[in-house]
Amino acid sequence: MRFSFLVSWRNLTQHKTRFFLTLIAMILGVTVMTSMLIAKETTIKIMDEQEQLYAGDADYWIKSNQRFFSESEVEWVTDREEVEKGVAALLKQGFINVETENIAQASVRITGVSSYDHELIELPVKEGDVTKEGLIITENAAALWGKGVGDIVTFKDMGQVEVTAVVYEGAMLNSPKTLEGSTFRDARVMVPLDTLQEWTGMEGQISNYRFSVKGEKQTELLEAYQANLEGSQLFVQPVVVDSQQNNDVAGLYFMFDIIAILSIFISAFIVFNMLYTTIVERRKEFAVMKSLGYTNGSIRRLIAYEIGVLAVIGSILGLPLGVWLGSFLQEMFMSAIATQTITYELELIKPIIISGMVGLAFPYLAVIFPIYQAGKTSVIEALSESTINRHKNGKGSLIRILVGVICTGIGMIDNTWTFLLLFVGLVLLYPIWMKLFQWLLQPLYKLFFRYAGEQAIRSVKQFENRNVNTSAMLAIGVSLALFMSAALESLPEGIEDDIHATFGGDIHVEKESPWIDADLEKVNKIEGVSDTIPYAEIPNITWQTKTGELREFSIISYTGEPQNAELFAISQITEEQGEHPAIFVGERALTEWGGELGKDITLNTPSGPVTFFVKGTVQTSHYMNYVAFVEDSVLTTNLNWPEKFHLIIDTSDEETIPLVFTQFWRSFEDSIVNVNPITVSIEQGKQALTGMQELMQGLLLLIIALSAIGISNTLLMNTMERIKELGTMRALGFTRAQVKVMIMAEGLMIGITGIIIGTLYGVLVIYLNAHSAQGQALLSFTVPGMSLFLAIAGGLLFTLLASWFPSRTASHIPVKEAINYE
Repeated sequence: MRFSFLVSWRNLTQHKTRFFLTLIAMILGVTVMTSMLIAKETTIKIMDEQEQLYAGDADYWIKSNQRFFSESEVEWVTDREEVEKGVAALLKQGFINVETENIAQASVRITGVSSYDHELIELPVKEGDVTKEGLIITENAAALWGKGVGDIVTFKDMGQVEVTAVVYEGAMLNSPKTLEGSTFRDARVMVPLDTLQEWTGMEGQISNYRFSVKGEKQTELLEAYQANLEGSQLFVQPVVVDSQQNNDVAGLYFMFDIIAILSIFISAFIVFNMLYTTIVERRKEFAVMKSLGYTNGSIRRLIAYEIGVLAVIGSILGLPLGVWLGSFLQEMFMSAIATQTITYELELIKPIIISGMVGLAFPYLAVIFPIYQAGKTSVIEALSESTINRHKNGKGSLIRILVGVICTGIGMIDNTWTFLLLFVGLVLLYPIWMKLFQWLLQPLYKLFFRYAGEQAIRSVKQFENRNVNTSAMLAIGVSLALFMSAALESLPEGIEDDIHATFGGDIHVEKESPWIDADLEKVNKIEGVSDTIPYAEIPNITWQTKTGELREFSIISYTGEPQNAELFAISQITEEQGEHPAIFVGERALTEWGGELGKDITLNTPSGPVTFFVKGTVQTSHYMNYVAFVEDSVLTTNLNWPEKFHLIIDTSDEETIPLVFTQFWRSFEDSIVNVNPITVSIEQGKQALTGMQELMQGLLLLIIALSAIGISNTLLMNTMERIKELGTMRALGFTRAQVKVMIMAEGLMIGITGIIIGTLYGVLVIYLNAHSAQGQALLSFTVPGMSLFLAIAGGLLFTLLASWFPSRTASHIPVKEAINYE
C-alpha cells in the first residue's frame, strides 16, 4: 500500500469547499489557542519580571520600625563571610521645580542608593548609563518634565543634579504618564545616597539595607540575623518575589484558558463532522480496497496519514497567525491592566510548542470513532448499500437526556466551577431544545419561506445529530462570551461597592514620621475633616505556604471589634479560641497559604517568627484581598511595631475630598509619603476593566465566526449527501432560488437556535454567578446590551454568510448530474 502526500492530498481535496472550510476552522482554532497562550504566558512573565526587578539579586533586607536608622547599625552584616554584596537606601519625599499650581503634582519620591555598580537593584535601561552616579528618571518622568540624559533637574529646597540615565517603567522606579495622574501618584527617581543625605540633613541615616549571600538562602541564616537584631528597632526579612499583593490576574488567566479550549473544541468538532461524513461517503471505496487485500489496519493508517497532512498544514499556517494575534492581544491586555508603559518580550516557545502539539493531536482525537468505523467496514454491506442508515437509538437518547438533566442540576449548585457542567448539560439536552425551536419556528417558516421553509424543517430533522451538535457549539460560544462580558461590565460597579464598604474613611495618608497628637489636632482643624483614625501597616511580612514556598503580604491593624472594622468585612469566623494572637486573613492569602480557618500560621515579623491563630477570613479592597489584619494591641506586644504611620480621614461628604486633599498637602507637604483618596482607588479599580470589555466583544465575534464555519461545513455536507434528492426536487419544478432559500433557511434554523439557546444559558450563568456566595459581592445581575446585540446581529450575519456558500453550491448543480449522482 502506498502512503504518499499526493494520494492523501487527492483524497482530502476531493470535496474542495468542504476541505477549505475544515482547514480554515483548524487554522483558526490553532491561531486562537496560540494567541491566548501567548497572552497568558507573557502576562505571567511580565508580572514575575517586574517583581524580580524590584528584588534584584538581593536575598535579605534589613529595615526599621522607625522608618530610618543609622548605617553603623548594620556594619556587622558586611563582616559576615557569607555576605557577598550589599547596598543601603534612603527614601525621602521631595518636590521638583515645575510650573504647577497644585503642589501634589510636583511631589517626587526620591531613593538614594549607596552604590550604582551592582546587581542588587536592576533597572531596565532606555538610554544613558545606570552605573554612572547622578539622577535616574523613568521615561514617563522624562516626557512629563521635558528632561533627558545630560539635563539638569532642580529639587525644591534641596539641590540640583544631572540626569545620567532614563529607564523604562518598572517596580523599582515608575512615574505617572500625565500631569493629572501625578496629582495622586509620585514620580520615583534615584540619586546617590550621600547626595540625598546631604540635601535632607540626614547624614549617616538610611531606610533599608539589602544584601545577597553565597549559596542558597537557609533558615539558619535568617535565624542568625534575627538573633543579632533581637531587642532593637531593626528587623530582617527574606527578599521574596511575590506579585500577588499588587496583581490579581487569576480571572484573566481563566478567561485565556476558556477561550483557548473553546476555540480548539469547536475546531475539533468541525474536523469530526467533515471526516465522519467523508468516511461514510467512502464506505464503498473501503469495501473495494478490502476485497483487493487491504486490512482494517491498512485503511486506518491511510486515513491517519490524511489527517496528519491536514493537521500539519493547519498547524503550520495557524501558528504564525497565532503569534501575530497574540502580539496584538498582549498589547491590548497591557494597556488595559497596566498603570504605566512596560517593555516586554512575547513568551513564544512554550505556547508554540503546546499549540503545535495540540494542533497535531486534536484532529486525531476528534476522529478516533470515524477511523474505527472505517476500519471495520463490511465489504458485503458497503457494496450493497444504496443509502446511509440513520437509525436512532432510543435507549441512548434516553441516557443522554438523563445525564444532561443531572449535569444541569449539578451546574446550578453554588460553586465556582460546577457551573461549567451547565454547558455539558446544554450539549446533552440540545436535541430537545432543537426540536422545541423547530416546532416554534415551523409556522413562521411556512409563512415567510412557504414550501422551501417546510423542506428546510424536514432537512434539519433528516440530519438531526449533526445539526444539533453544530448549533450547540455556537450556543456554548455565545453563552460563555455573554457571561464574560457581563462579568466585565458589572465588575466596575461591584468594585466600587466593595471599595466603599472596606476602604475605611475617604482619604488614606502615609507619613514619613509617626502620627502624634499634635499632627492629629492639625488634621482635624482642616475644613471638611470630620474624623481621623491612625493605623499601622507593616509591609513585606514573609511566610511559607503549606508546600514550603515563600510568600509575603502586609499586616494592617484595626481598632475595636473586628465586626465593626472599617478596613475589612468578615467572610467567615470561628468560635474557637486559639492559644496565639488572633489574625484575620484575606481570602486570597488564605487560599495561597493552603491552610484552614481555625489553624495556626507562623509569620516572619519585626520581632522574629510569631505564630497566629487564624480567627477568620475577610474580604477587603486593600491589596486585592492578599493581606492580613490584627488588633491594635498586637502591634507592640507581639510585632515590635510601636508606631502608626498611616491615617484614615473621614470627610463631611465625598464632594469635600478634593478640598481636604489640597489643604492637606499644604499642611504636611514635607513629610507626606502617599495620599490616597477613595475616589482615586475606585477609578484605578475600574480602569483595568475598561479596555477588556471591547476586547471581549471582539473575541465574542471571533468565536461566533468560528462556529459559523462549522455551520457552513455542516450545511455543505448535508447538501452533498442529498444531491440526488435536490436533483429530483429541481426536476419536479423547484427553482434555483427556492433551493437557495431552503438551504439558507436550514442554516438560519441552526444559527437562530444556537443564538437563542446560547443567550438563555448565558443569562442563566450570569444570574447564578451574581447570586452565588463568592460572586455576589462583585457581580450584579446585568445582561451586557452591546455584547447581546453583537451576539444576535453577528450570529445572524455570520450564519447567513455561512449558509450562502452551500446554498449557492446546491443551486448550481445541474439537474441531470444531480439525479445521476452516486
